[in-house]
Amino acid sequence: MSLSKFVKTTSLALAGVTVFTGAAMAFPATSKTALNVRSGPGTNYRVVDALYSGERVNVERCTNSRTWCYVTHSGPDGWVSAKYLQRRSGGGNNGGSHNDNPGFSIEFGSDGTFSFNFGNRPNRPHRPPQAKACFYEHANYRGRSFCLDEGESVRRLRHNWNDTISSMRVFGGAEVTVCKHAGYRGLCRTVDRNFPRIGRRLNDEISSIKVQ
Repeated sequence: MSLSKFVKTTSLALAGVTVFTGAAMAFPATSKTALNVRSGPGTNYRVVDALYSGERVNVERCTNSRTWCYVTHSGPDGWVSAKYLQRRSGGGNNGGSHNDNPGFSIEFGSDGTFSFNFGNRPNRPHRPPQAKACFYEHANYRGRSFCLDEGESVRRLRHNWNDTISSMRVFGGAEVTVCKHAGYRGLCRTVDRNFPRIGRRLNDEISSIKVQ
């Protein structure tokens, strides 16, 4: 199915439903998993940010193959793999006593196809992601990694992680304090966002961590 420049009406005979689509690709969507945001439409482009699972974004446009889409959100904007996005739309209840949410969702397949889902779905409240932080051996979230939940801390990193961390992701509004020396001493920095590249003063220099 292609998206034309003008609004089209597509009748789905089997489903008995009419779908309206248009070339203006702007629509709200949700990330189905933790997902890298890149500077261009492909894995060869650098990582500029990361989405957490369940994060809501706005899809502005997609490649002709529908495999990559440009999204805007609270962090740096960029391109993400379309197969990990789920479009969200639908209305509320019409005064009934049930909690079903009529509407539809659209999923992008890895082969560039679309999958529409119609009908009533449970109207589940949006749950924020778990507050935590993940730390990576190399820049752009590559190499070995480990995560700490909110409230956890490491006073002294083990030898295989001491002075090794080069990038980190922060989820669910957590605040992370990283320090150059064990026992939270020396140069420390508190952050609440992703860092695909930790600054020069702390790159491969972190020895203790707190997640709050």
